[in-house]
Amino acid sequence: MQNKQLRFNLNFRNKPTMANNNSLAELSTEKLIKRRDLLKGVLIAFGIFWVLLIGLAFYFYIAKSKATLFIPLMAFPVTLFPLLLQLKPLSTEIKNREQQ
Repeated sequence: MQNKQLRFNLNFRNKPTMANNNSLAELSTEKLIKRRDLLKGVLIAFGIFWVLLIGLAFYFYIAKSKATLFIPLMAFPVTLFPLLLQLKPLSTEIKNREQQ
């Protein structure tokens, strides 16, 4: 039997990311504004949804005395963190174009 070794390619330089300034610089200003507005709309909608879920969790806590509903609600904002990370470079790229 041959002893096979696993080799992992750890080349992170060519990894594509949305927050890459080069890819944002290639997009037109209209597409940047459209993407920023879409991300803002999604964040606002999820924020409203989260507040409603908190209200329902309080209602069910009072009605049935189950505090386990709060555990998923506290993890919900963590799922929105990547959207916030995408929104920041978009806003700075739009501001840089407006200044020029």
